[in-house]
Order: sequence, then structure tokens, then C-alpha cells
Amino acid sequence: MVNGNVPEESVVEVTPPGPLKLVKIKGSALQREFFLQADDVIVAVNGKHWSQIGSIEGTVRTAIEMTGRPILATVVREKKMFSVFLSKPFPKGSPVLDGDEAQDFNEFKPSMSIERIRTLSNYAIVADGQNAADVFEMRKSLLAMIFPPLWLIGRRLWEPLAAFTCAIMTAFVIHQSLGLLIYFFMCVYVGMRQVPLGLLSMQREGMRRRMVVAARDEQEAQLIALRFNEKFKFKFTSQEKANGLAIDVEIV
Repeated sequence: MVNGNVPEESVVEVTPPGPLKLVKIKGSALQREFFLQADDVIVAVNGKHWSQIGSIEGTVRTAIEMTGRPILATVVREKKMFSVFLSKPFPKGSPVLDGDEAQDFNEFKPSMSIERIRTLSNYAIVADGQNAADVFEMRKSLLAMIFPPLWLIGRRLWEPLAAFTCAIMTAFVIHQSLGLLIYFFMCVYVGMRQVPLGLLSMQREGMRRRMVVAARDEQEAQLIALRFNEKFKFKFTSQEKANGLAIDVEIV
């Protein structure tokens, strides 16, 4: 009789579901582009609570790399919740909270359907040193792609407007086809760079980005931002309306 060695079954340790705590993101794309911070806690992805996701980090990485589509991350910061569309995966090594730490985030349960999520867009919250604030939608505008001069005027980007206008007029003097080619180049360039250009117009007014949030419209974005800094004074929106006071007229 031959005695064979029976291999012992390997034990695979499975990490239970839990919210993901961000660490060591200083200088990363998550901080530069989306203004996430260390100790932010991710509690849901695309409206699905952490308790229903085996691995938030793995799920997000797979979804972004395989589909190329952004995901909606729901974030808890200072016991307040907001969401943001992300196109970058979370860094490896971010700890998964468990036990009592995980249960502390059980109360944060966003209930958003995919249909609702598709109505949202990322908004940049910008403000100056005196907390005069504004909102900029980071979704690309069709106007900037089709008729960039009008979009540049709306964003008060006078230098790019003057440069493109001079280039187009000079090209038209040389040859009409060259003028059309330069205009087409302008449409492509402004269409691709409209988000950085739009933010640049606000930065020239002394404003800097404070956070990025996903919202249905500018008013909702302002309401979210005010939860984190009640001193923000937004343009074209009354503080009373933002605080939920029901009034029958607009505040000038």
C-alpha cells in the first residue's frame, strides 16, 4: 500500500464588507481633481450601500477600468454625507472598516436609483478668501463645441477670445479655407478644454476650488456645500432660500 500525501486545504481569509477609509491620498488625482481628503469614508458606490458590496476598492477599480465610465461615490466627511462622480480608482491599501467602526457608518444609507444618478453632474464649489462663492458645472457644454466665441464671452475669457478672433480673421484674409480650418480647430480645442478654461475664469476672480459634489442642479450643489461651510455666500442665490426658508419672491 502506498501512502500518499493529502494536501491540506488552504484557508482563504475573506474580508467582510465594510466602508472604505481613504488614507495617503495627498498629491493623488483623487485630491487634485475631486478634492477628496484623508479620512474620508466611502459608504456607497452607485447608490449601493457598503453592506451590499464585497469590496468597494475592487468593485470601483474593476468598474472604471473595464467600462471607462465614472462611478458615483458617496462620501462621509465630518459626519456629513455628499456624493461625487469619480473617474479614478481608490488607492490600494486603504483600510476597510469593520466591527464597531463600520457600524458607526450604518446610518448613512443613500437611496438612489440608477435613473436618479443619471440626472446628476459634478459641480465645483469655488470661493475666495471672504467666502464669496460660486458654482461651476463640470459637465461639458454643447455650446462650447459648436460656437466657442459665445461660450468664451459668457465665461468672460477675454484673452483666449481675442487670440482666437485674431487668428481666425488673419486666416480668413489669407484664405477662406484656412479660416474655416482655424475655426474648426478652435471648436475642438475649446470643446476639449472647456472645463479647465471655465475654472480658470473663476480663478482669475480670486476664487479657488473648495470641493466637488454631485448634484442635480446648481441650487442642490449650493445646499450641499453649505452643510460643510455655512459661511459661503453664493452669487445669484439667497441665503434664505438655501437654508430652506419658504418665500414667495426671489431675493435680489
